[in-house]
Amino acid sequence: MNSRARHCLKCGTPLRPAVEDGQRRRRCPRCGWIFYDNPAPATAAIVSGPRGILLARRARPPYADTWDLPGGFLESGEAPDRGLLRELREELGAAATITRLTGIYCDHYGPGGFPILTLAYLVRLRGSARARSDVSEIRWFPRGALPWGSIAFPSLRRALRDYLTGRASGIGGRRSASPRRVRASQ
Repeated sequence: MNSRARHCLKCGTPLRPAVEDGQRRRRCPRCGWIFYDNPAPATAAIVSGPRGILLARRARPPYADTWDLPGGFLESGEAPDRGLLRELREELGAAATITRLTGIYCDHYGPGGFPILTLAYLVRLRGSARARSDVSEIRWFPRGALPWGSIAFPSLRRALRDYLTGRASGIGGRRSASPRRVRASQ
């Protein structure tokens, strides 16, 4: 899934490499349009319960047949919490309550894929779940027996590790337990 722009979205001219604001980007030599390659926003649910952590088996590429956290991409104009609740209805056929944001993680949508920015939330399901939409199976895994080598995205493995070790910060998805102070730019 390397769906990155190769042609200008305004005029169709092939894009050329350029340096803009100190970053390598692609720019249209004809009209000046710049492809920023911004990440697509996505959400993921850490569904934790008495039986462990709920994982969903991916039915489609990238990483088909691997385990994943339920969730998905936001629609245009959709708030992250609403998007996650929609994705849980689509993938699990279940309503849910979002408990808290556990972290924010960067990744790519498969090897060489486009960049994604995932907001991971701790979620409590209301009712029973079943595999639907682009999920072929769901399964509860005990916290000490997660299939780490078969979890689709590196960012989701980090999110799970942060959650399970108590390092989930709600900001930045960093590995440190204490939040980093950030100064506003001048």
